[in-house]
Amino acid sequence: MIKSSKTKIAVIGIIAVAIGIGASFATNLMPESDVSTQNSKTIFWRHIHGLGIDPVDRNILYIATHGDFYQSVSGNPPVKVDEQRADYMAFNAPYSQGTPLYASGHPATGGNTGLIKSTDGGKTWQQVATILEPPVDFHAMSVSKSDSNVIIGYDSAGRGLFKTIDAGKTWETLPVPDYITALAINPNDANVVFAGFAGTQKGIAKSIDGGTSWTLLEGYNGLTVFTLYFDEDGVLYTYTSDTGLARSADMGQTWDEINKPDLTIMSIAADSQNNVIYVAGYSPDGFQEVHSSSDGGNNWALIATNREL
Repeated sequence: MIKSSKTKIAVIGIIAVAIGIGASFATNLMPESDVSTQNSKTIFWRHIHGLGIDPVDRNILYIATHGDFYQSVSGNPPVKVDEQRADYMAFNAPYSQGTPLYASGHPATGGNTGLIKSTDGGKTWQQVATILEPPVDFHAMSVSKSDSNVIIGYDSAGRGLFKTIDAGKTWETLPVPDYITALAINPNDANVVFAGFAGTQKGIAKSIDGGTSWTLLEGYNGLTVFTLYFDEDGVLYTYTSDTGLARSADMGQTWDEINKPDLTIMSIAADSQNNVIYVAGYSPDGFQEVHSSSDGGNNWALIATNREL
């Protein structure tokens, strides 16, 4: 079990950033993102919000950002693929062929997208559900591997935790113990859900009833959780400011620390078949970067950055 002191990061700041990034999207659009002609690893993107692996071609890494959606093939520089710009906040790649990509966020025209999906690798997106009016803005969301009709998401404005068991046709509201920063559904059991909190509760919590009730995990009490991610084999990954990058093969009972690049990690994706871990986040000087490791985190390779190298 990892033992750590309480995080010193102010919760209110994290919540304000999470909401403010999306709210400012329409009035702060940057020029179209592009690859620098000076260095192929430099991409002029803004915040990176999510990573995912294509279930058919596992060489394809999806990168959801504030303004554009990218694909990186075999670790090569990312290429923008979306036809219409948007802010892709919560993003989930499918575990199996035939399941859409899901996201939530903000269109370039302003407002919230609600839940959106793509069936062509992120080139085009369609609205699935608004759930609320104005539409929800999920910054934390997870889609079940065992039943892709099950989706759970938390509205960034704190308006509720919502769950669908029919791919977005109908929704139920679940009780929320605190402000949720991350969600991950066990790929082998859709009733087992993990959540990260950033309010007064803080830490990682587990639900065995589909999100109706939660129990805090020991060892993470008082910590602010930036991200949670299940690989398809059921290994759970997380990142907190105190414990760093870690993974658990026993549903959060014990954790192994992983060496990481010099980043505050906001997104994780892991290809268990090819033993590759991807992370995205911001460097100490604020640059947004994506790195990969093929040896369990001992060494990391830069895929792309918005630093002009």
